[in-house]
Amino acid sequence: MRVITTLRNLSLGVATASFLLAGAAFAESSDLTGVTARLDHTIDAQNAQQGQQVEAKLDRAVKTGSGLDLPKGTELMGMVSRVQASQNGGPSVVSLTFTKAELKDGKFVPVKVTLVGAYPSSAGGAAPYGMQTMGPAPRHISPREKIDQEPGLLSHVSMVASARGKNSATFRDKDGNVKLNAGTYFQIGIAPASGNTMMNAGA
Repeated sequence: MRVITTLRNLSLGVATASFLLAGAAFAESSDLTGVTARLDHTIDAQNAQQGQQVEAKLDRAVKTGSGLDLPKGTELMGMVSRVQASQNGGPSVVSLTFTKAELKDGKFVPVKVTLVGAYPSSAGGAAPYGMQTMGPAPRHISPREKIDQEPGLLSHVSMVASARGKNSATFRDKDGNVKLNAGTYFQIGIAPASGNTMMNAGA
């Protein structure tokens, strides 16, 4: 009888542990929250350098279910994580990785950012890329989301991204240098980075 009771308690303990682990896994893979940002400065594969700083400004405030609260105008800070310039009219590649958000008090918050769409700077105005065509950023982006934006929205430039990837997005031009003009619209999914902690400016 005592053996049966012990086995039953052991089974319940394993089941409880499994449930807690499943809950932890779910928390780690929660949805990203959608918002729109605009690129601060032009990025051109012809002269861009790996490690070059990149900034984009949030168009509106965003608050995620996981507690990240960023006001409109927050600067997303990142870098060019990969660049390959075009040679003799050949293909080029630029990867961007945004890793932190700068708050008004000078603090930095580590973030996970995935681009789900990219549109020219004219997207906020008249045709051919009006806001109606661009549409709002999705409210929630699955942690399993994969994006494959064909050339056309950004002229000859395509974009691929994955919510599970290290880069925020990778841009390609098969016939020349990738060029993202200042003001380019990014639809992004954003969430706190793992082990989210505040950092002082310059950290």
